[in-house]
Amino acid sequence: MLDGLDEFTHVSFEPITLAGCDGDSHEFHFQTRLFGDGVALDAFELRDGYRDGYQFQVIGDPEVDLWALFGRLMEKIRRALSVKHVVSGDYGSQIAERVVRGRIEWDSECDGRVPLVIVDGRELPWDDLGRMLMTFEGSQFRLEIRDMSEEV
Repeated sequence: MLDGLDEFTHVSFEPITLAGCDGDSHEFHFQTRLFGDGVALDAFELRDGYRDGYQFQVIGDPEVDLWALFGRLMEKIRRALSVKHVVSGDYGSQIAERVVRGRIEWDSECDGRVPLVIVDGRELPWDDLGRMLMTFEGSQFRLEIRDMSEEV
């Protein structure tokens, strides 16, 4: 018994392959973690044996049906895969629809001095993002940081 969670049953989810709006396939692996008063369900891609590319998380009550939590996670993944934030244009890569969503990671090539962002499941060096932002010179922006489990 773990803090009154004698009913908690761990479920292992098999990897699932989904196509993005660009037609690329993405294989997601899953991990369930019980912590404090919650349960986290992670979905992630693997490249060379390491988590890379798209990564998602939902957090729920540990007494909730894990299949229902899995359903919430799958909807979150599908929504993200249905949108392309960076597109190829006449001048190289460009931000589509004036919105870019992604994840902040450590850039070992820059010794952590600048972030590496993951957008559309792909690494986007900080300098490349900066070049894309320059097409909006004179515009305003809002940078909002969210937890991995929150919707963006």
